[in-house]
Amino acid sequence: MNKKLWVAVLAGAFLMIFTVGTYAESPPWGDAAGAVYTMTNDATGNEVVVFTRDEDGILTKAGSVATGGPGFGSALDPLGSQGSLALSQDHRWLLAVNAGSNEISVFKVRPDGLDFVDKVGSGGALPVSVTIFHDLVYVLNAGASPNITGFYLSHKGELVPLNHSTRSLGTGGFAEVGFDPFGETLVVTDKADNKILVFSLDDEGLPSMNPVTSTSNGNTPFGFIFDQWGHLLVVEAGSNAVSSYKILHNDTLQVISPSVANGQAAACWIAGNERGYVFTDNPGSGTISNYKLTDKKGDLVLLNGAAGSGNKPLDVAIAADGRFLYALDPAGGGVDMFEIQPDGTLTNLGSAAGGLSIFAQGIAAR
Repeated sequence: MNKKLWVAVLAGAFLMIFTVGTYAESPPWGDAAGAVYTMTNDATGNEVVVFTRDEDGILTKAGSVATGGPGFGSALDPLGSQGSLALSQDHRWLLAVNAGSNEISVFKVRPDGLDFVDKVGSGGALPVSVTIFHDLVYVLNAGASPNITGFYLSHKGELVPLNHSTRSLGTGGFAEVGFDPFGETLVVTDKADNKILVFSLDDEGLPSMNPVTSTSNGNTPFGFIFDQWGHLLVVEAGSNAVSSYKILHNDTLQVISPSVANGQAAACWIAGNERGYVFTDNPGSGTISNYKLTDKKGDLVLLNGAAGSGNKPLDVAIAADGRFLYALDPAGGGVDMFEIQPDGTLTNLGSAAGGLSIFAQGIAAR
């Protein structure tokens, strides 16, 4: 599938990127406005846990569906990554990593649940992050001999390995892989060596043979997102800050806003909406910080270091309408819920019980 053709047809649809089987009983989807997904990451059998979302942003656990493979649960945040669950842009497909068996599972999203469709080898060891751009999928394998590997997602939801797509990452500790909003580059964060890797993609979706590597402005680059203009926003767990960058034509990074600190602890995960509000989860301080993009050039300012609170909030996602923020909170066994106000402040809506263990990982919302 020609990637540039996809871009030409669908470029106007972009706003902001921030980013199974059958139920035993009929889940209470009804007139649900949307859904939130997370993952048990249980080493004895991974499952996707599904929550329905009503118009007021309140979540209700609807059930859980097996991925067909084991997770890698052992302690809080065992994968150390962002993006272990990923929704396609049209919300038709949900992808999940099975880090315990080196596989990726694909589910078809339905109004009344999820259907398991496919499961394939990840092309490496310990898959921790997966990203999708239309029919192109890449996974980050962070175990022995770290790499990224590509797949083609068919219209039936089947993953077909993309020949000659695997690229070695060398040594390091890698946290996320993700497409830019236009499907022209792949970015990988190396939290161990304070590096950010950028791969250009050709018309067939194949990465450059070697990435262009830039030094992170702050320490321990972890999760990242893009705004709709293609600026890269990276949260830094060591600096407890967010830096914004422009990706130049030669794939090097130009710093825009350097390490905007939030004064919190263990800032690792990041999400944002189309109104330019950006949020980080800080489990070390049990808080959520909010930022604002002030212009179309990627300039970033901190609004409130402690805009919201949870127990140990980890992965974070925003509903498709941009109104609600959800944070996976394994220490509390559920998902923390917030309404995003027009000025970017957060209203706490409580926590949705999910019966999650301490090693739950990943979150996606629609």
